[in-house]
Amino acid sequence: MKMFSKPAVLAAALMLGSASATPSWSQGGAANLTDIAWTVSDTARSAPTLRLHHKSSSSTFPLDDGEPDLASVIAALGSPTRGAVTFTIDREAGLLTCRGTLDRRYDGSGDCVFAPDAAFETGLNARGLAPKSKEDLLTLALVDADLALIDGLTRQGLSPRSLDDVIAAAALEVTPSYVAGLRSAGLDLKSMDDAVACRALGVDEAYVRGIVAAGYEPRAHDLIAMKATGVTPEYAQKINAAARN
Repeated sequence: MKMFSKPAVLAAALMLGSASATPSWSQGGAANLTDIAWTVSDTARSAPTLRLHHKSSSSTFPLDDGEPDLASVIAALGSPTRGAVTFTIDREAGLLTCRGTLDRRYDGSGDCVFAPDAAFETGLNARGLAPKSKEDLLTLALVDADLALIDGLTRQGLSPRSLDDVIAAAALEVTPSYVAGLRSAGLDLKSMDDAVACRALGVDEAYVRGIVAAGYEPRAHDLIAMKATGVTPEYAQKINAAARN
């Protein structure tokens, strides 16, 4: 599950790109974002963890086998060779180029430069979602937000109203297919906030179908409240049956 510290995001992930032995290190151009620090650590109780920090924001991602495109980054940061290390995070929103030093396997630190993608920013502007800062673009890159997600949600009638909506949708994987699935199961889903809340609580098609089969025609707010308080389809069916007797 994706994790990011932005207020609008309940969970976010770093979808990392390929590691590179010789990245093209930025010369600090005006369009780039610097002062980004990274650390990697390993404990016996969990997977190795990569952390990125910029000002008051930070993101954390476990370096496990959950994402196929983590393989090269895991290889770079998991190297048993002590010394210099580099890797990149390449996303539609821009390129994060990182360098640093490993003291040992999964134990090191360094810094990064983020180069926003001009075409992506132009696409956001055209959709009425102009970023206010390079930090916004960095956040979008870290949660792997793209224009296809925005357009797909718009086609589903849930056009993002702000970049916070886009970040939350990307971070929690509120995809067009997820929205379509909930609707096909019988949920009248009309707002991005409700879609994000459903995803954050683990509402899926099976849960919606179970509640509908129990005799309810829930609105999104009702179903969210039911899920949040632990109401299962089986319990809902018993309550509905008791009310009819």
